[in-house]
Amino acid sequence: MPRKKRIWYPGAIYHVMNRGNRRLILYNDEEDYLSFLESIQVTARLYTFKIHSLCLMTNHFHMIVETAETELWRIMKRMLHPYAVNFNRKYHYTGHLFENRYTACLIEDERYFLEVSRYIHLNPVRAQMVSNPMEYEYSSYGSFIDAEWCYGEKTAEYISEIVDTSRILDYFGHDSRRQYREFVEGRISHADQERQICSQMHEDDMWLPK
Repeated sequence: MPRKKRIWYPGAIYHVMNRGNRRLILYNDEEDYLSFLESIQVTARLYTFKIHSLCLMTNHFHMIVETAETELWRIMKRMLHPYAVNFNRKYHYTGHLFENRYTACLIEDERYFLEVSRYIHLNPVRAQMVSNPMEYEYSSYGSFIDAEWCYGEKTAEYISEIVDTSRILDYFGHDSRRQYREFVEGRISHADQERQICSQMHEDDMWLPK
């Protein structure tokens, strides 16, 4: 069972989410998405951690983060603060860009780990932004399904460098990319798990992009 905790230890895995303050947009254009991904890259050069899944929506983001020697709060502060400063400067805004520091749920169960990854990659479908998760470019789903997904697209190249797909794909053994796609897009109901994740992250329909 996942638990919300402000604890840290090496190898801890978290489902992390943050939202735009007052439900406002976090990314207005392609440049903003790339700027956020660059902020993650810079943070990864300073601290050792892994991102296992990622999806940047218009007014919030989800990611699975595995820590090593550095506490999660240090990683997230270094990742989010520079982006917020640059965003406010670009658009001549003042005040907080993000609603709060972030929301993090400790993942201690392997099955739940996979369910969170599925939930993250289906976020754009649930928001009715796309009909298929492969169509959404600001998500790591493509790097799980197609080894050549990143070629020719700058955003995809950034995401492929940032996200480590190996741990999740290893759970699926032979032909893991196809099996993971079936797990995410299959018709088996995951309603109970999705409700649990929504409850843990305090996410509801009001947070879906308009």
